[in-house]
Amino acid sequence: MEAKAIQLIQDTAVLAYAKPLGTHQPALVLPHDQRIHSIEHFGATRSRFRGALSTHSLNDFGDYVTQQSEANAAVGFVNAEGMACTVFFNLGNTTVPGHGDFTATLNLRKTAAFKALERAAGATFEQKDLSDWIEDWAPNLIATDIEGAEIDLRKAASAIRSISIEQARNSEHTVGDLSAARSAMEKIEAKSAEGLPAGFTFTTEPYEGLQPRTITLRVAVLTGGDKPRLKLRWIGEEQLREDLAQEFKDVVQEEVGTAATLTIGSFELL
Repeated sequence: MEAKAIQLIQDTAVLAYAKPLGTHQPALVLPHDQRIHSIEHFGATRSRFRGALSTHSLNDFGDYVTQQSEANAAVGFVNAEGMACTVFFNLGNTTVPGHGDFTATLNLRKTAAFKALERAAGATFEQKDLSDWIEDWAPNLIATDIEGAEIDLRKAASAIRSISIEQARNSEHTVGDLSAARSAMEKIEAKSAEGLPAGFTFTTEPYEGLQPRTITLRVAVLTGGDKPRLKLRWIGEEQLREDLAQEFKDVVQEEVGTAATLTIGSFELL
């Protein structure tokens, strides 16, 4: 008997005995491949609700979780380092496990000012570039001198444009009957007629929905090349990021209230 004829007999037999599989989601075995296929999309409604909301808005996330949790037991997981939170509405429990495919995810978005600060803290500037950066973010910045006193921001930008490098060398040579000694000292100093700023404070909301923070930046002048270059060092970066992670969990918990049980960490369905 030919292979085609055998296949036809098999398909006919499967089709003859085809019937619903009794699953919650309607499904049949089709004869051409003898695989299970969902026929849910042919029904008037879906067998169960499922979907995934993704948003950057803290308020909208809180409203949605509160609304959906009225009919579902919501469980949330807070990824504090990633500033993200995912709430499952049909996760169920170990006794009655759910599918876990009805979710809402919040990813807080960094503000433009905070992103500019992060880029600046990891970069090396030429004089004009740093001066331009100061002018661009002047509403967020305060310049300070070595004592911490405030400096006019326009004068600070002008001082950075007019940095001069002064180099001095002192040599000493001593000769004795049986010995000779030679020493040399070199001093390189960056100066500006306007008075260089020692640092800046930068105030901004790091993420949309979190409280404004004031960040301290120290100015360092690199004198090793033909032209002076400048760096901004972020003081207390690690501590600030820890504080932001804790604040994120607190504001999410406040926003969802008792609508969801939150746990620090990430969760993956296996």
